[in-house]
Amino acid sequence: MTVGNDFFQRMTREAMEELANGEKGWREVEANTLLLACFGMLYNHLGTRIVRPLWFFAVTVAAGFIWFVVSKMLGVN
Repeated sequence: MTVGNDFFQRMTREAMEELANGEKGWREVEANTLLLACFGMLYNHLGTRIVRPLWFFAVTVAAGFIWFVVSKMLGVN
């Protein structure tokens, strides 16, 4: 369980919601809120850009491993 990561995600989500609610613009909002919102958006963007190729790699390796096991069981070279 990643308690620290959940806490960071909750803080960034709250900062993004405060910035997105429209009451204050990015110039009027507090610096901490703006910084957390920016980090949250960057974290989400990089997470998506990195995790998607890793899933592709993991599925490819798993398919190759399954093919290897089945071919050895069937006696195929």
